[in-house]
Amino acid sequence: MNKRTTSFFISISLIVIVAGLSFSCEKSVKEGEILITAINPQLDIVASELNKSVAFLEGAEIVMFDPAHPNNALLSVSKEFYSAAGPSISFDAQKMLFSAQKLKGDSWQIYEMKLTDLKYKQLSDSKTNCYEPAYLPGNRIVYSKETMLQNGDIGHALFVIDNENSTEERITFSPGSYLSSKILHDGRLITVSQQEFLDEGRPNLMVMRPDGSKEMRFYNSTKTETKILSANQAINGDIYLIESNNNDKALLSSITYANPLASRKDLTKNIRGDIISAHPMAEGSLLLCYKKLNDEHIGLYEFDPVQQQLVRTIYKNKEYTFVEAVQVSARTRPKKIPSEVNIEEKTALLLCQDINFSGHPKKDDLALIEKAVSIELLGLEQSMGIVDVEQDGSVYLEVKADTPFKIQTLDKNGNILYGPSSWINLRPNERRACVGCHLGNEIVPENRQPLAVTKDPIQIPKVETLLAKTE
Repeated sequence: MNKRTTSFFISISLIVIVAGLSFSCEKSVKEGEILITAINPQLDIVASELNKSVAFLEGAEIVMFDPAHPNNALLSVSKEFYSAAGPSISFDAQKMLFSAQKLKGDSWQIYEMKLTDLKYKQLSDSKTNCYEPAYLPGNRIVYSKETMLQNGDIGHALFVIDNENSTEERITFSPGSYLSSKILHDGRLITVSQQEFLDEGRPNLMVMRPDGSKEMRFYNSTKTETKILSANQAINGDIYLIESNNNDKALLSSITYANPLASRKDLTKNIRGDIISAHPMAEGSLLLCYKKLNDEHIGLYEFDPVQQQLVRTIYKNKEYTFVEAVQVSARTRPKKIPSEVNIEEKTALLLCQDINFSGHPKKDDLALIEKAVSIELLGLEQSMGIVDVEQDGSVYLEVKADTPFKIQTLDKNGNILYGPSSWINLRPNERRACVGCHLGNEIVPENRQPLAVTKDPIQIPKVETLLAKTE
């Protein structure tokens, strides 16, 4: 073989190698790049509609945009799926979770993809739709799964999968829907909860441990007459909300982690148009999917939450409608909270320090307040029992685990004084305490030992209630 022929083959080999390297580079997603859920550009949507119907995500795909090369074509990372949505980035920015339909008509399942080579695996195997996955500390993930409610509507419960052995565990049992779950820096889950049969009809922002225990209300929007759609915690600890008003107009607001009930700020006074979603970026700004007033297309924008104004247009493409965008960036792994849940146990314990405590009334009002002498626990179908409380208003109960109930307080004549409460659920072996019937976590009674803890807990459902049911 002469030198000329040898040079020719060497050149061809180099071309093949370079082409191979280029192909490999295209088939990966790196830090700083942006993953976008894109849908049919013919659909004219608002943020609240995405929470009402999955039909808007039919045929959706996840595409990658590289801000360092804005003129490059978008890379589809979900070509093998009929629909794909909701990318959620791992703490080390090496993987992502998403929900997808493999074929048209399939149930939505949860998948995990390596961003280094775009290889994926299926994590859930459900007959009903699974949505909105998020990473948890300890190699676990959480997501929402469709469930059937008593009134025949479709609800959503939270489920957790252990990535090590693929075992699935349900962690919420109260009737209604739990959606848009994220992990807080302190290791707890924050989720939008719409409870069934709730008179006020407005979603609450709830927090709980990743095992479903210690569930409590974190924030509600009853004062602002808006509905919470989603929540994300930024690197500075603030939590950014997408809410909708009575006209289905989406609002961007913020609350602080330390005082959520009294810290809400409306961040939309300088924004005219339709906000679809907001996600914190590594730099502290927010990544918005947003359509400006009189604009035809939804684009990507950077928003400064401190100055409360748009910083720049990141990307627009008339071939897509963008409904969600996340920046691929590593972040601090949240705390891993030890779990007290033991699924071998069938009950949990609940202590109320004083059922008559609802704040700090004035001394002149104390004489006018009628005291409750008992409480009633209401199950999904019937009363679970009435229990007399101690003289100090305390009550100590052993409740059937994973069995939602409401509480109402009764006077000496059996009349309802307060309640019923929102749904409460205790996980197996959970120990939970409350100080009374009140609003706001900052309200506490005097520190003392309740009389109820000097006795054994009262079993709920009560035996006589069970006997009455069998008769």
